[in-house]
Amino acid sequence: MRSAFTKVSERGSVRKLLSIVALSAALTLVAAPVPAGSASASRTSPSACDHIGDKDAAIRDFVEGIKKDWNLDVKARDYEIQAHGGECAIQPKGARPVANGAEARSGGSTTSMTTVETMPASAASAAGDVTIQQDVAWQQPSCYEWEDAEHIGWMRACGQWGRMDYAAATHKNYAYRMYASCHALAGHAFDQVSECYVAAEPYGNDPNIVWNDWDPKATLQFDPCGSTLPIGLSVGPFSTSFAITSCDKIVPSESSSPGVPDLRATWIGKSYYAEDVRQTAALVAFGVPKSYQSSPSLYFKRGFTHEECVWPPTPSPYYPWCAI
Repeated sequence: MRSAFTKVSERGSVRKLLSIVALSAALTLVAAPVPAGSASASRTSPSACDHIGDKDAAIRDFVEGIKKDWNLDVKARDYEIQAHGGECAIQPKGARPVANGAEARSGGSTTSMTTVETMPASAASAAGDVTIQQDVAWQQPSCYEWEDAEHIGWMRACGQWGRMDYAAATHKNYAYRMYASCHALAGHAFDQVSECYVAAEPYGNDPNIVWNDWDPKATLQFDPCGSTLPIGLSVGPFSTSFAITSCDKIVPSESSSPGVPDLRATWIGKSYYAEDVRQTAALVAFGVPKSYQSSPSLYFKRGFTHEECVWPPTPSPYYPWCAI
């Protein structure tokens, strides 16, 4: 797998090379004092996107990666590269995050992004209009890719709207499915990616939205990596599903605020090498009254956590535990 920002290392000999690089970096950190101000200078650049030399090629890699990972088709012409604070993102043209930056999770430093996603108006049926369908009518996805400001971790995520209409429905019914991949970037001897999540939340706490179903609903354990995670839900007389490959475990969570569902699916584990790609996904379904004239909107949230490696009881002072 290859990200648009960083070419992923090959396994085997390159893994050993990364370990040597990690060891060398650790020895350097121990042996030489860091001059004042040099840490920030080495981890940031005048522009968050300066390290992407060929932006057109980066977007092409991004489009190809989405097709390979999730069989979703997006067009390179619909995407651009934009800086958001200290981060750089590939995103739909004109998209602006509602929020990006740190968010407290289980530990470490979390890079997150939230956007408001609206069901395309052309796909919303007129009030009272009901269509019988065999499956969800999925719309064009919105996809994003970015690194954190310190270039420790990377994330790619897509969100996609669908309609779930059926005969005798009392509501106009919708679905939203979310995909995400995360991994660590090479070159940080003491850091790893430990969480990767996607989540949906009603935009503006709209009282007209009724939540029907969501998945995953329970913690799922995977062994080995590469296990298939089926995700599905039901609304009325029919259901829909899709699958991703995952490893370690997927943990669901809901918002602690009464009446405000924050339906989140989080991968939890360890990614130290760039080829240690982790995936998570979720699917939500909700309805609005037939008299509802607007196209519904929701917050699409996604993020990843990076943290320092966990050391064994008697660690070597020169070698990061997570590289072993």
